[in-house]
Amino acid sequence: MRAQPGDKLVISGHQVGEPKRIGMIKEVRGDDGGPPYRVEWDADGHTTLLYPGPDCTIEAIGHHAAVGAGR
Repeated sequence: MRAQPGDKLVISGHQVGEPKRIGMIKEVRGDDGGPPYRVEWDADGHTTLLYPGPDCTIEAIGHHAAVGAGR
């Protein structure tokens, strides 16, 4: 999993009807875009340090989204 600051991180709901958690990656602390990530959550502005699990996806925002789309 690779990310850049400004990317969107989404955690899927684990139960039927449970909403997704959506946040913006503010800082990438791992090598070459790897975790952990400092994430600011949209719902309440709370910031956490996160090692994403298999229920997470990253949506690239900005320039590298266009570059990655051609792969």
